[in-house]
Amino acid sequence: MVSLGRIAPVEDSSEGLARLATGGDDAAFEALIRRYQRRVHGFAYQHLHDPDEAQDLAQEIFVRLYRALARYDSARPFEPWFWKLAANVSLNYVRRGVDTPSPESGQGRGGDVQQPEAAGLREALLELEQTSRLALVLHYYSGLSLDEVSAALGMTVAALKSRMHRARASLRRALVEAPA
Repeated sequence: MVSLGRIAPVEDSSEGLARLATGGDDAAFEALIRRYQRRVHGFAYQHLHDPDEAQDLAQEIFVRLYRALARYDSARPFEPWFWKLAANVSLNYVRRGVDTPSPESGQGRGGDVQQPEAAGLREALLELEQTSRLALVLHYYSGLSLDEVSAALGMTVAALKSRMHRARASLRRALVEAPA
């Protein structure tokens, strides 16, 4: 029986796992999936606000990861490369015609009744342009640094800060103007 505890520290990193997975190690790819599965599903849900579509998007992200691993440069950090791939897959997923739920549809996590503040925020997020929403979700929900988000979205940190500033201002306006 092989345990992850026996893998050398370098191979326990995302970069090491990606390198092994690129070489055909299915166990390393499964370890990558386990490492990112919850964050990817949460990211997809925060982006789409539909649990079924979020599951589909998360699966598509991992399928695309598997196909793209050969292009990963193991000399560079894995996480910014991965989140760039996830962001691109998300944008393409929405462009292909997968509708995000309308604010009026009332779709929420598991059909639970949501707090009015959360519903208002969800509606305001859905009104943002896709890249702005992705930037906010990657930074605030997925916990990526500004450098990692800028790398994932292919923009400078300054451009990202500007985009996020405008997006937060738009959210504030929408939340202040929302009917009570």
